[in-house]
Amino acid sequence: MGILGTLIKVFFLIGLLGFGGGYAIIALIRHFVVIEEKWLTNIQFIDVLAISQITPGPIAINSATFIGYKIGGILGSILATISSILAPFILVYYSSYFFHKINSGNFSKILSYLRPMTFALVISATYNILLDSIIDWKGVILFLLSLFLCCKTNWNFLLRIFIVALLGEIIYFLT
Repeated sequence: MGILGTLIKVFFLIGLLGFGGGYAIIALIRHFVVIEEKWLTNIQFIDVLAISQITPGPIAINSATFIGYKIGGILGSILATISSILAPFILVYYSSYFFHKINSGNFSKILSYLRPMTFALVISATYNILLDSIIDWKGVILFLLSLFLCCKTNWNFLLRIFIVALLGEIIYFLT
């Protein structure tokens, strides 16, 4: 299987197995892209996540688009994006037919079993990104400052980002 075939397979599996939405799927994307296929380093993956979060659209689809472009150019970008949405589309399309035929109380109970898994995936992704993001004492200071600003202030979100980004520029580029 060539690189484009592998790209299709990986993002189809990510779409198929990615329960819980954007943040829960980060651990799965990282597993396939960084650990298994070694297409990106941990730092490159964090950069893809940052770009995926600031561009409009779901994180999983944006990540597929950026990673696909890096691996296979424009065609890789298109194939990775389509592959990442194909499995959920098929699942939702066919499950919507059966949803009305089954007892919705039992279905809700089944879906409630996925919540702990989703929570574990979000924690796993957070832990891995935290380990890879804080590479020196300057990063620890920025992390603690941003955590403090998020938890203890009621400031505008953009103001908090601007303050930490400006301080990061000062710490890293002027020292």
